[in-house]
Amino acid sequence: MQTILVAMTILGCNDAVTQCNYIATVEKQWQTIALCDAASERQLKNYTNVSYPTVMAVCEPPKPVSTPEAPKAVTENTAPTVPAETRRRLSALTERVAGQVRAHLPSGSDMKTVLASPVHFVSGSYSWVAKRLHY
Repeated sequence: MQTILVAMTILGCNDAVTQCNYIATVEKQWQTIALCDAASERQLKNYTNVSYPTVMAVCEPPKPVSTPEAPKAVTENTAPTVPAETRRRLSALTERVAGQVRAHLPSGSDMKTVLASPVHFVSGSYSWVAKRLHY
């Protein structure tokens, strides 16, 4: 049986968690979603100086990476495609997670009250914790 390690991604979001951006991927990995979630609040303390009012830690197993096709011909000035693919996946991750968070949290002025303390959500396939930094 192959062990799948869980990664933690840190996102910075606006007040309403409608727009989030990738900040970092934590170097450490965990054996389960629950262990990653248990460490998420401690990890968020390392990101209190970011310029976002809300930060989130998202724990999930890595998605399978599609193998790129072999190049058909070598051409000059070919830009690498890996960074663009990485940006696309991070953008998809931030949009998906922000949608999941909004589905579980109230909107508007109630959001400030709810995020006064870190809010956790844990499922079998992922978890997230959201915390307001600036009031």
